[in-house]
Amino acid sequence: MRSYAIDGPQAMSRILALTMIVDGHVCPSEVNALRNAPFLEQVGVDAETFDHTMRELCEDLLLDVPNRNAGLVEINQAVLDEVLAEIQDPLLQMCLLKAMLDIVHADGLLDSRETLLVRRAASRWTHALH
Repeated sequence: MRSYAIDGPQAMSRILALTMIVDGHVCPSEVNALRNAPFLEQVGVDAETFDHTMRELCEDLLLDVPNRNAGLVEINQAVLDEVLAEIQDPLLQMCLLKAMLDIVHADGLLDSRETLLVRRAASRWTHALH
């Protein structure tokens, strides 16, 4: 998995993209939730940056798939922790966590993989505050 600048737009975009695809599909309501996140434009996450980072995330995930024929893409905890560690600013962490929650609730269905991702982010980021 490639790395991005700490607190950079690509690092934030990747986390949001992962939130959208972790359940195996992207719903229009999730895309709308992302578009409605007010802080993104202020921190340099525009549509072009997000789309480019989403493509890179998908490429990286496909490279690490042990069994492509199964149709499942999983990210191990160590890699997930590295991705989450690229967001170090507490305010950005809380803004991203809010956006992640908005995305996972947008389609009215809460998948266990979405829950695990959001819990992991909340655990890592709130632990860093102490």
